[in-house]
Amino acid sequence: MTNDLEVLKFSASWCRPCRTLAQILEGVEGITSVDIDSQPDIAREHNVRSVPLILFKVKGKEVYRHVGLLSKTEYEKIITEIHSSKELWEKK
Repeated sequence: MTNDLEVLKFSASWCRPCRTLAQILEGVEGITSVDIDSQPDIAREHNVRSVPLILFKVKGKEVYRHVGLLSKTEYEKIITEIHSSKELWEKK
C-alpha cells in the first residue's frame, strides 16, 4: 500500500465479531488496530458507533468505511477499488 492510504480497524476485546475479523485479516500488512476501550479519543474522532469497523483514508480524508465482518477477498477488493480510483489520488 502507498503511504497515502491509511486503514484503521476499530474493535474491542469484548466483541466476538471483532476477534473473528482479526483472524480473517491476520498477516495483512498496513492495518492500524484501534481498541475503542483503550483509545476512546481516536474512536470519537472518527465517529465510531459500532464495531468491528474498518475505515479507509486517502491523504488523511475518509473515503470508505465498513461496519461488520469482511472477508479477506472483500477487503482486497476495496483496496483495489481505492487504488484504481483516479479521483482519490489526484492532488486537490
